[in-house]
Amino acid sequence: MDLSKQVAIVTGGGRGIGRQIALSLADHGARVAVVARTRDELEATAELAGINRSNVLVAPADMTEEASVAEVVAQVNAHFGPVSLLVNNAATYTAGEPPFWEADLDAWWRTVDINVRGPLICMRAVLPTMVAEGRGRIITVSSDSGVLPFPVTSYSFGKSALVRLTETLGISLDSAATGVRTFAISPGTVQTRLTESFAAKYPDMEWTPAEDSGRLVAALASGRYDALHGRYLSVEDDLDWLLDRLDEVQNEELLVTRMRAYGPGGAIVTNWE
Repeated sequence: MDLSKQVAIVTGGGRGIGRQIALSLADHGARVAVVARTRDELEATAELAGINRSNVLVAPADMTEEASVAEVVAQVNAHFGPVSLLVNNAATYTAGEPPFWEADLDAWWRTVDINVRGPLICMRAVLPTMVAEGRGRIITVSSDSGVLPFPVTSYSFGKSALVRLTETLGISLDSAATGVRTFAISPGTVQTRLTESFAAKYPDMEWTPAEDSGRLVAALASGRYDALHGRYLSVEDDLDWLLDRLDEVQNEELLVTRMRAYGPGGAIVTNWE
């Protein structure tokens, strides 16, 4: 894949999944700005890019602050050119969170603020230019906890919102014929600082390599799979298989959220868009 025409911002690019996504994009020729609050971690990511170090811009920022994100976008535009790819990866997770009815609502909402409002701010910062340019992709890292029937937590609540946001924003962009595509992805269960509590609780856990997310994002960035836009895709998915069965994917409304009502004999009587 040749991504040399891509200018990307990767949030949470200082470690874990975000680091591997940034390195994968840089390996394929993209110019990448890595964003997080900790400069040292971002510098480490940039150094790991090796011969591609000049294609990685270190941009410390707080993604929940509009002014900070706007400054990063302006910096990237001046350094590399207009942003054509946004990867919303940065997130937080509260281990051992009490049941919702016992949780401190301010602390609970702080997680939602980072995991949902942060991506919203980043999207709004890059979308005007993407729409004006008539091209762009927004890839948001979600989680199966947001689509499967897990007990509600601030994390699962936020990740569910991101899946729905990806789909509905994609419909809005497509309806306006902007040329901008959106994707939500599942990275699997990756062993990172965010999931340290899982390692102790589930010692036999089979971890998903973070590199799988890097490969998936690079593939989506290539444009080959734009027909799958607006959908929730996993690192386990065979994208070429899905593309070969695109009519089925679209007609059966696979990998999207839908509400259906069933009448006698199981016939679908309502299919809400």
